[in-house]
Order: sequence, then C-alpha cells, then structure tokens
Amino acid sequence: MIKLHGFSASNYYNVPKLALLEKGIAFEEVLSYTGVGPKYKPEYLDKSPLGKVPAIETAEGYLSESRAILDYIERVHPTPPLLPDSPFDAAKVQELAQFIELYFELAARRMIPNLLSGTEPNPAVLQEFETNISKATVALAKLSTFESFAYGEQFTLADIAAILNLPIVRSVGKRFLNEDPLSKVPGLDGYCARMEERPHVKTIRADAAADQAGFMAHLKELYGI
Repeated sequence: MIKLHGFSASNYYNVPKLALLEKGIAFEEVLSYTGVGPKYKPEYLDKSPLGKVPAIETAEGYLSESRAILDYIERVHPTPPLLPDSPFDAAKVQELAQFIELYFELAARRMIPNLLSGTEPNPAVLQEFETNISKATVALAKLSTFESFAYGEQFTLADIAAILNLPIVRSVGKRFLNEDPLSKVPGLDGYCARMEERPHVKTIRADAAADQAGFMAHLKELYGI
C-alpha cells in the first residue's frame, strides 16, 4: 500500500492525496511536518531530499515532488484516468495544470507567510503579484472556459491543480488587494462552486481544516509565527 507523507494543511500534499482519492486507491497517511535547518527530521530527508512534502513510499522506494508522484500514480493506476486518451488533449491538461501552478500559485506563494502571520508583505512583492496575476487571469480565459471541468468533459489533473491552488490566490488577493483577482475569469466562480461539491474535495477541505491547528503549532515552534 502507498504511504503518503506530509500534512493535510499543505496544498502540495493534497495534490497526490486528491488524485489517490479520486482513483479509489487505498493509501496510508503518515503525518510529517517539515521545516528548515537543523530541525529537519533526518530520516525524512531519505524520503524527500530537500525535506519538502509530499513524499510517497512505495514497494520500490520513495518519490518526492507532486508532479512526479502524479505521473507515477497515473501509470500504476490508470483507471479511472486523470488524463484524456488523446495525446494532444493530455498535453493540454498538463499545460493548464502547469500554467496554474507557475503563474498563479507561484505568484501568491511569496506572501503566504504574511497571510499566515497576519503581517503586511513587502510593497514591491505585492505590486509584482498584482501585475503578474492581472496578466495571468486574462491568459487563463484562453486556456479554459470552465464550462464543465477545467479541460474537456472529465475530471483531470488540471482540475486538481485548479482546486488546490486557485483558492490560495483568492485568499491572498482578498487580504492584500481587497479584491478577488480571479472573479474576472469567465465561468470560474460557477466551476469552483461545482468542484467544492465533489465528495473527495469536501474530504480534502475537512482534513485541511482539522490539521490547521497542528500546522500552526508547528510553525510557531519552528519559526515563531
């Protein structure tokens, strides 16, 4: 059985977790908070060389990095698929997932510590976020209409990327820009509402909420946040 190492408050951890749930694959969760410097648990570095989450433990060994883990899961458990059959459509799903990760989640990531600690971000960082998100929201509408799913008529890896990364961008925007920067993307609000009704997405959200106190206690111990 696959063992998934990490913690439920992490959107990175929840990427393979949601894939496993959607595919109906049995797995075991192993709680692993991480940090920097000497407070790393040395044994966890054997699972994830930089001590990051997630990591999975398989009969063949350990894997880290969400994208590699997703590829492994899809190859070992191809049914139900999280990629379309068509090579082009499969590539478009990967394009959209990577677009969301690079131009939305990555843009917001630098201000997550401010969001968690209740502090104000560096004005230059905030301005960069606002500029980049403005461009990305216009471009996102060219990659998806969000009519049914993020791409096509089936739940795919692009939906996992959207479900787990876009709410973070919205939270950062509402907190520091006083607006939801994604509200301008046609069809996105309705799409997000539909995705939140999926049973496994509800599980992800509930587990993340339940883990929040433990995660914040970990941050306080490690960083004083």
